Amino acid sequence: MFAAASQAVGQTEVTIERPLTGQPHRGKVLALITPHLDDGPIFAGGTLAKLLGEGYTGYFIRTSNDEKDSYDLTLGQTVLANEQDTAHFVEVAGLKRSFDLSYRNHRMDDVGRTELRARLIFLFRLLKIDTVLSYDPWGHYEENPDHYVTAQAVEAACWMAGGKLDLPEHFAAGLKPHSVSEKYYFARGPQLVNRVVDTTRTVPAKINAIRSCKTMIEHMTRDLEGTLADHKLRLPGLTADEFIQTALLARDRAAGAKHGLEYAEEFHYIGPDHSLDEYIKRNAIPLNG
Repeated sequence: MFAAASQAVGQTEVTIERPLTGQPHRGKVLALITPHLDDGPIFAGGTLAKLLGEGYTGYFIRTSNDEKDSYDLTLGQTVLANEQDTAHFVEVAGLKRSFDLSYRNHRMDDVGRTELRARLIFLFRLLKIDTVLSYDPWGHYEENPDHYVTAQAVEAACWMAGGKLDLPEHFAAGLKPHSVSEKYYFARGPQLVNRVVDTTRTVPAKINAIRSCKTMIEHMTRDLEGTLADHKLRLPGLTADEFIQTALLARDRAAGAKHGLEYAEEFHYIGPDHSLDEYIKRNAIPLNG
Protein backbone atom coordinates (compact mmCIF):
# COMPACT_ATOMS: atom_id res chain seq x y z
CA MET A 1 0.00 0.00 0.00
CA PHE A 2 2.84 2.41 0.77
CA ALA A 3 5.16 1.66 -2.14
CA ALA A 4 7.95 4.01 -3.16
CA ALA A 5 7.02 7.10 -5.11
CA SER A 6 5.93 6.44 -8.69
CA GLN A 7 8.51 6.73 -11.42
CA ALA A 8 7.53 8.08 -14.81
CA VAL A 9 7.53 5.62 -17.69
CA GLY A 10 9.25 7.30 -20.62
CA GLN A 11 9.53 11.07 -20.87
CA THR A 12 6.63 13.51 -20.75
CA GLU A 13 6.10 17.13 -19.79
CA VAL A 14 5.06 17.53 -16.16
CA THR A 15 2.67 20.26 -15.04
CA ILE A 16 2.77 21.41 -11.42
CA GLU A 17 -0.72 22.22 -10.17
CA ARG A 18 -0.55 24.76 -7.37
CA PRO A 19 -3.20 25.98 -4.91
CA LEU A 20 -5.72 28.45 -6.34
CA THR A 21 -7.28 31.33 -4.47
CA GLY A 22 -11.02 31.70 -4.06
CA GLN A 23 -13.33 28.96 -5.32
CA PRO A 24 -12.70 28.78 -9.08
CA HIS A 25 -14.26 25.30 -9.30
CA ARG A 26 -17.59 26.23 -7.72
CA GLY A 27 -20.37 24.41 -9.57
CA LYS A 28 -18.15 21.49 -10.61
CA VAL A 29 -18.57 17.95 -9.30
CA LEU A 30 -15.93 15.29 -8.62
CA ALA A 31 -16.02 11.63 -7.72
CA LEU A 32 -13.32 9.73 -5.87
CA ILE A 33 -13.72 6.15 -7.14
CA THR A 34 -11.72 3.38 -5.50
CA PRO A 35 -12.25 -0.24 -4.52
CA HIS A 36 -11.03 0.30 -0.96
CA LEU A 37 -11.65 3.02 1.60
CA ASP A 38 -8.01 3.90 2.23
CA ASP A 39 -6.93 4.13 -1.43
CA GLY A 40 -8.13 7.69 -1.93
CA PRO A 41 -6.90 9.17 1.35
CA ILE A 42 -3.43 7.64 0.90
CA PHE A 43 -2.83 8.35 -2.80
CA ALA A 44 -4.95 11.45 -3.44
CA GLY A 45 -6.08 12.80 -0.07
CA GLY A 46 -4.21 16.07 -0.46
CA THR A 47 -5.49 16.69 -3.97
CA LEU A 48 -9.03 15.81 -2.91
CA ALA A 49 -8.86 18.38 -0.10
CA LYS A 50 -7.39 20.98 -2.48
CA LEU A 51 -10.14 20.55 -5.09
CA LEU A 52 -12.94 20.54 -2.52
CA GLY A 53 -11.48 23.70 -0.98
CA GLU A 54 -11.50 25.32 -4.42
CA GLY A 55 -15.23 24.82 -4.81
CA TYR A 56 -15.90 21.29 -6.01
CA THR A 57 -18.81 19.23 -4.67
CA GLY A 58 -17.51 15.71 -4.06
CA TYR A 59 -18.80 12.14 -3.89
CA PHE A 60 -17.12 8.87 -2.94
CA ILE A 61 -17.84 5.67 -4.89
CA ARG A 62 -16.41 2.55 -3.20
CA THR A 63 -16.61 -0.50 -5.43
CA SER A 64 -15.69 -3.30 -2.98
CA ASN A 65 -17.05 -4.18 0.47
CA ASP A 66 -13.56 -4.19 2.10
CA GLU A 67 -14.30 -7.49 3.85
CA LYS A 68 -10.62 -8.53 3.87
CA ASP A 69 -9.11 -5.44 5.53
CA SER A 70 -9.00 -5.79 9.32
CA TYR A 71 -6.53 -7.33 11.75
CA ASP A 72 -8.59 -9.70 13.90
CA LEU A 73 -12.26 -9.27 12.94
CA THR A 74 -14.49 -11.74 11.09
CA LEU A 75 -15.52 -11.06 7.50
CA GLY A 76 -18.90 -9.70 8.60
CA GLN A 77 -17.43 -7.57 11.37
CA THR A 78 -14.85 -6.22 8.92
CA VAL A 79 -17.53 -5.19 6.42
CA LEU A 80 -19.43 -3.31 9.13
CA ALA A 81 -16.33 -1.66 10.63
CA ASN A 82 -15.17 -0.37 7.24
CA GLU A 83 -18.69 0.76 6.38
CA GLN A 84 -18.73 2.83 9.55
CA ASP A 85 -15.24 4.17 8.78
CA THR A 86 -16.45 5.12 5.29
CA ALA A 87 -19.20 7.27 6.79
CA HIS A 88 -16.59 8.92 9.01
CA PHE A 89 -14.28 9.55 6.05
CA VAL A 90 -17.08 11.21 4.05
CA GLU A 91 -17.77 13.53 6.99
CA VAL A 92 -14.12 14.33 7.70
CA ALA A 93 -13.24 14.92 4.04
CA GLY A 94 -16.23 17.18 3.40
CA LEU A 95 -17.80 14.97 0.73
CA LYS A 96 -21.53 15.11 0.07
CA ARG A 97 -22.19 11.36 0.28
CA SER A 98 -20.88 7.92 -0.62
CA PHE A 99 -22.13 5.09 -2.81
CA ASP A 100 -21.06 1.54 -1.88
CA LEU A 101 -21.25 -0.90 -4.80
CA SER A 102 -20.25 -3.71 -2.39
CA TYR A 103 -18.49 -6.23 -4.64
CA ARG A 104 -16.48 -8.95 -2.85
CA ASN A 105 -13.06 -7.70 -1.74
CA HIS A 106 -10.15 -9.29 -3.66
CA ARG A 107 -12.65 -10.96 -6.00
CA MET A 108 -13.50 -8.17 -8.39
CA ASP A 109 -11.92 -10.04 -11.27
CA ASP A 110 -15.09 -12.19 -11.00
CA VAL A 111 -17.27 -9.12 -11.64
CA GLY A 112 -18.82 -8.56 -15.06
CA ARG A 113 -17.02 -5.50 -16.44
CA THR A 114 -20.10 -4.34 -18.35
CA GLU A 115 -22.18 -4.45 -15.17
CA LEU A 116 -19.69 -2.37 -13.19
CA ARG A 117 -19.31 0.04 -16.09
CA ALA A 118 -23.10 0.45 -16.38
CA ARG A 119 -23.43 1.26 -12.67
CA LEU A 120 -20.73 3.91 -12.97
CA ILE A 121 -22.32 5.41 -16.10
CA PHE A 122 -25.58 5.75 -14.19
CA LEU A 123 -23.85 7.57 -11.32
CA PHE A 124 -21.86 9.83 -13.68
CA ARG A 125 -25.10 10.92 -15.36
CA LEU A 126 -27.09 11.19 -12.14
CA LEU A 127 -24.46 13.23 -10.28
CA LYS A 128 -23.18 15.10 -13.39
CA ILE A 129 -19.58 14.21 -12.59
CA ASP A 130 -16.99 16.49 -14.21
CA THR A 131 -13.80 15.09 -12.65
CA VAL A 132 -12.73 11.70 -11.31
CA LEU A 133 -9.86 10.62 -9.09
CA SER A 134 -9.13 6.90 -9.39
CA TYR A 135 -6.49 4.26 -10.03
CA ASP A 136 -4.57 4.47 -13.29
CA PRO A 137 -5.90 1.80 -15.69
CA TRP A 138 -2.46 1.77 -17.30
CA GLY A 139 -0.38 1.71 -14.10
CA HIS A 140 2.33 -0.96 -14.24
CA TYR A 141 2.73 -4.03 -12.03
CA GLU A 142 -0.56 -3.65 -10.16
CA GLU A 143 -1.14 -6.90 -8.26
CA ASN A 144 -4.58 -6.22 -6.77
CA PRO A 145 -7.44 -7.22 -9.12
CA ASP A 146 -9.84 -4.84 -7.36
CA HIS A 147 -7.61 -1.94 -8.39
CA TYR A 148 -7.24 -2.69 -12.09
CA VAL A 149 -10.82 -3.88 -12.59
CA THR A 150 -12.18 -0.69 -11.03
CA ALA A 151 -9.73 1.48 -12.98
CA GLN A 152 -10.63 -0.07 -16.34
CA ALA A 153 -14.36 0.31 -15.69
CA VAL A 154 -13.92 3.95 -14.66
CA GLU A 155 -11.90 4.77 -17.77
CA ALA A 156 -14.52 3.32 -20.13
CA ALA A 157 -17.50 4.76 -18.24
CA CYS A 158 -16.06 8.29 -18.37
CA TRP A 159 -16.57 8.60 -22.12
CA MET A 160 -19.44 6.16 -22.60
CA ALA A 161 -21.57 8.19 -20.17
CA GLY A 162 -21.73 10.86 -22.88
CA GLY A 163 -23.17 8.55 -25.54
CA LYS A 164 -26.81 8.77 -26.59
CA LEU A 165 -26.98 5.09 -27.51
CA ASP A 166 -25.28 3.73 -24.38
CA LEU A 167 -27.91 2.67 -21.82
CA PRO A 168 -30.66 4.85 -23.36
CA GLU A 169 -33.15 3.62 -20.73
CA HIS A 170 -31.52 6.14 -18.40
CA PHE A 171 -33.05 8.94 -20.44
CA ALA A 172 -36.57 7.70 -19.75
CA ALA A 173 -35.77 8.34 -16.08
CA GLY A 174 -34.82 11.94 -16.84
CA LEU A 175 -31.05 11.55 -17.06
CA LYS A 176 -28.99 13.00 -19.90
CA PRO A 177 -25.67 12.04 -21.54
CA HIS A 178 -22.79 13.42 -19.49
CA SER A 179 -19.11 12.73 -20.22
CA VAL A 180 -16.43 13.08 -17.55
CA SER A 181 -13.93 15.65 -18.81
CA GLU A 182 -11.06 15.43 -16.28
CA LYS A 183 -9.27 12.44 -14.77
CA TYR A 184 -6.60 12.32 -12.07
CA TYR A 185 -5.20 8.79 -12.19
CA PHE A 186 -2.85 7.59 -9.43
CA ALA A 187 -0.87 4.34 -9.17
CA ARG A 188 1.01 2.28 -6.59
CA GLY A 189 3.79 1.47 -9.04
CA PRO A 190 5.34 3.03 -12.15
CA GLN A 191 3.09 5.21 -14.31
CA LEU A 192 3.35 8.00 -16.88
CA VAL A 193 3.29 11.01 -14.54
CA ASN A 194 2.33 14.30 -16.18
CA ARG A 195 0.68 16.16 -13.28
CA VAL A 196 2.15 16.94 -9.88
CA VAL A 197 -0.20 18.55 -7.38
CA ASP A 198 1.33 20.71 -4.63
CA THR A 199 -0.38 19.38 -1.50
CA THR A 200 1.77 21.10 1.11
CA ARG A 201 -1.16 23.14 2.46
CA THR A 202 -3.54 20.19 2.57
CA VAL A 203 -1.33 17.67 4.40
CA PRO A 204 -3.29 18.15 7.67
CA ALA A 205 -6.55 17.39 5.84
CA LYS A 206 -4.94 14.33 4.25
CA ILE A 207 -3.78 13.05 7.63
CA ASN A 208 -7.29 13.44 9.03
CA ALA A 209 -8.70 11.55 6.05
CA ILE A 210 -6.24 8.68 6.56
CA ARG A 211 -6.98 8.61 10.29
CA SER A 212 -10.67 8.10 9.51
CA CYS A 213 -9.77 4.70 7.99
CA LYS A 214 -9.32 3.44 11.54
CA THR A 215 -9.82 -0.28 10.92
CA MET A 216 -7.40 -0.35 7.98
CA ILE A 217 -4.68 1.71 9.69
CA GLU A 218 -4.86 -0.60 12.70
CA HIS A 219 -4.49 -3.55 10.31
CA MET A 220 -1.33 -2.04 8.79
CA THR A 221 0.28 -1.17 12.11
CA ARG A 222 -0.53 -4.52 13.74
CA ASP A 223 0.79 -6.38 10.68
CA LEU A 224 4.02 -4.38 10.92
CA GLU A 225 4.34 -5.22 14.62
CA GLY A 226 3.77 -8.89 13.82
CA THR A 227 6.43 -8.91 11.11
CA LEU A 228 8.94 -7.25 13.43
CA ALA A 229 8.12 -9.74 16.21
CA ASP A 230 8.95 -12.59 13.83
CA HIS A 231 12.43 -11.05 13.59
CA LYS A 232 12.68 -10.52 17.37
CA LEU A 233 12.18 -6.76 17.03
CA ARG A 234 9.62 -4.21 18.15
CA LEU A 235 8.84 -0.51 17.79
CA PRO A 236 8.06 0.82 21.27
CA GLY A 237 5.13 3.24 21.31
CA LEU A 238 4.25 2.94 17.64
CA THR A 239 1.12 5.04 17.11
CA ALA A 240 -1.19 5.40 14.12
CA ASP A 241 -0.02 8.99 13.59
CA GLU A 242 3.64 7.97 13.65
CA PHE A 243 2.89 5.23 11.14
CA ILE A 244 1.04 7.69 8.88
CA GLN A 245 3.91 10.19 9.00
CA THR A 246 6.66 7.62 8.52
CA ALA A 247 5.16 5.11 6.12
CA LEU A 248 2.32 6.80 4.25
CA LEU A 249 3.55 10.38 3.80
CA ALA A 250 7.05 9.35 2.73
CA ARG A 251 5.77 8.97 -0.82
CA ASP A 252 4.45 12.55 -0.83
CA ARG A 253 7.66 13.97 0.57
CA ALA A 254 9.68 12.13 -2.10
CA ALA A 255 7.36 13.33 -4.87
CA GLY A 256 7.59 16.90 -3.60
CA ALA A 257 11.38 16.82 -3.35
CA LYS A 258 11.66 15.98 -7.06
CA HIS A 259 9.86 19.21 -7.93
CA GLY A 260 11.02 21.64 -5.25
CA LEU A 261 7.89 21.20 -3.12
CA GLU A 262 7.48 20.08 0.48
CA TYR A 263 4.68 17.61 -0.30
CA ALA A 264 3.10 16.54 -3.58
CA GLU A 265 0.94 13.85 -5.18
CA GLU A 266 1.62 12.47 -8.65
CA PHE A 267 -0.94 11.62 -11.33
CA HIS A 268 -1.49 10.83 -14.94
CA TYR A 269 -3.90 13.64 -15.74
CA ILE A 270 -6.27 13.70 -18.70
CA GLY A 271 -8.06 17.00 -19.22
CA PRO A 272 -10.74 18.41 -21.51
CA ASP A 273 -10.17 18.27 -25.26
CA HIS A 274 -9.40 21.81 -26.44
CA SER A 275 -8.41 20.88 -30.00
CA LEU A 276 -11.40 22.66 -31.58
CA ASP A 277 -11.51 25.69 -29.29
CA GLU A 278 -9.81 28.06 -31.74
CA TYR A 279 -11.93 26.87 -34.67
CA ILE A 280 -15.13 27.34 -32.67
CA LYS A 281 -14.02 30.77 -31.48
CA ARG A 282 -13.44 31.90 -35.07
CA ASN A 283 -16.51 30.40 -36.70
CA ALA A 284 -19.35 29.78 -34.21
CA ILE A 285 -22.38 32.11 -34.24
CA PRO A 286 -25.42 32.29 -31.91
CA LEU A 287 -28.25 29.86 -32.70
CA ASN A 288 -30.60 32.76 -33.31
CA GLY A 289 -28.06 34.59 -35.42
